[in-house]
Amino acid sequence: MGAEEFGFGTIAMIAEGCIMARICHTNGCPVGITTQNERLRKKFPGTPDNIVTFFQFVAEEIRMLLAKLGYKSLQEVIGRADLLSPRADVSLEKSEMLNLNFITKLPNVKSNRNWLNHGAVNSNR
Repeated sequence: MGAEEFGFGTIAMIAEGCIMARICHTNGCPVGITTQNERLRKKFPGTPDNIVTFFQFVAEEIRMLLAKLGYKSLQEVIGRADLLSPRADVSLEKSEMLNLNFITKLPNVKSNRNWLNHGAVNSNR
């Protein structure tokens, strides 16, 4: 099922103050994050501490959600399709015909977690 990796690029930029003007490539970022223009860079109040604080909150929320579900780590829930189920209280016409069995009816991986051991990472050295 995946979920062994996470992408936080955009949300980290937003935590730093990005307003998603979508003009990063023009050297005219209105917030001063993605520019080399000194006049615009002076507008940027961000610090690395903002990102660190944001990710500390993300980690804390993940720990709280896992604890609520009775787990101690993400490693314990990765690939656990048995923990997924469609919401019975939501009925949308556009999703009535969706068959989610390919996500929710996967092999039982509760006891045998060997598939998570991917081996050493190639350092390309």
